Amino acid sequence: MTTAARTNGLIGGLAAQAGRSRMARPRAFKVMLVIAALVSLGVSVALVLLWDGARPDFASAMHRAPFAYKVASMLALGLGGLVLASRAALPGSRRLTVLAFVPAVLILAFRAVTDRSGLSFLGNSDISVHECVLTILGVSLPPLVLLLGVMRMGAVTRPAVVGAIVGALSGALGATAYALACKNDAGVFVALWYPLAILVMAGLGATIGRRTLAW
Repeated sequence: MTTAARTNGLIGGLAAQAGRSRMARPRAFKVMLVIAALVSLGVSVALVLLWDGARPDFASAMHRAPFAYKVASMLALGLGGLVLASRAALPGSRRLTVLAFVPAVLILAFRAVTDRSGLSFLGNSDISVHECVLTILGVSLPPLVLLLGVMRMGAVTRPAVVGAIVGALSGALGATAYALACKNDAGVFVALWYPLAILVMAGLGATIGRRTLAW
């Protein structure tokens, strides 16, 4: 075994011991993380309904494909982030990989390529892009705070990376909530501006996580 491998093994062992001292069981931590994600989604939905309200044609839109693709892609992103977050806080878990986000990317790409609506990628009005990005950022902040707090109960060894993952998860939950109010159904619009807001949240999460998740 090389020196680097022994060093990594030592770090992993120390992290595992620290993790066991900071939380009851890995399974309990995963349950807590899932509950925190569901609560976060509820908070984001409440904020969206408070600020913007549901889209006027929500009752009919929810039965149409554009709305379904929008919600499904954001939920898939959130699920990928949740899987990575649970692994990142538990030493010895399977490695972190962006493959967790592949299903969401495929849904977004499929919808963007097959969209024949002719709707603009800039949305229905001059403020569509700003409203989309800023609203997602706003309703994603409470989930970011809550989920970072939960991650502190784990054994994080790479604070910035884990912060980015939690930021992406928070952004995906906020974007899912915003889909209830968003009146822009163009596939390219959703494929561009929703992920942009989520990437900003990932960067914010990395910046905050670097400090708050460090031992």
